[in-house]
Amino acid sequence: MFDKEIQYFLQKPLNFLGNYVLRYFTPNQVTLFSFLFGIMMCISIFFELYYIALLFLIINRLGDGLDGAMARLTSPTPLGGYLDIVFDFLIYSGFLLAFGLNNNDHLTSALILLFCYIGTGTTYLANSALSNTLNLPNNNELGFKNKMINKNIKYAYGLVEGFETILFMILCLLAPNLFNFLSIIFIILCLCTFITRIYVSYKAF
Repeated sequence: MFDKEIQYFLQKPLNFLGNYVLRYFTPNQVTLFSFLFGIMMCISIFFELYYIALLFLIINRLGDGLDGAMARLTSPTPLGGYLDIVFDFLIYSGFLLAFGLNNNDHLTSALILLFCYIGTGTTYLANSALSNTLNLPNNNELGFKNKMINKNIKYAYGLVEGFETILFMILCLLAPNLFNFLSIIFIILCLCTFITRIYVSYKAF
């Protein structure tokens, strides 16, 4: 919901940092390094090392923003966009898997939320594929929005986007005992997001 505003705010500092990092690494290498930190976050959650996991999450998300800035400073590639999307969804689902496995009390909430992630993820990707197949412009009746300059993918607005997901993850790591409560709130938001996307797409066709 707030991705566009957050990306606009972070664009200049990420571009500044990206110019420096480009001297040593490619955007795809940063994407891979970020993914590895995301995996370490999931492992830390499994062993209930929540503050260490939070540090890994911050590094992962910084790298996720940085690789895109670096790509835009050079030239975005389809491979970079592909890896970015795949790794993001793997980290999001791995986060829930780790919480579900480290405490049986979390398992039900984690599984339901994983179902909702699949709902938001599939509508996100299906809408993007539809937009590209039909060559739909930005800001059309399906709500597609190419939210950043030279972004590889168009996708629909929703209550839950990247910023809201990261906020949920941070809150869970700061207060893991509230995981079930926070998950219920996020489940409702995810349900609203993918149901709304399905409805809008259905009305458009």
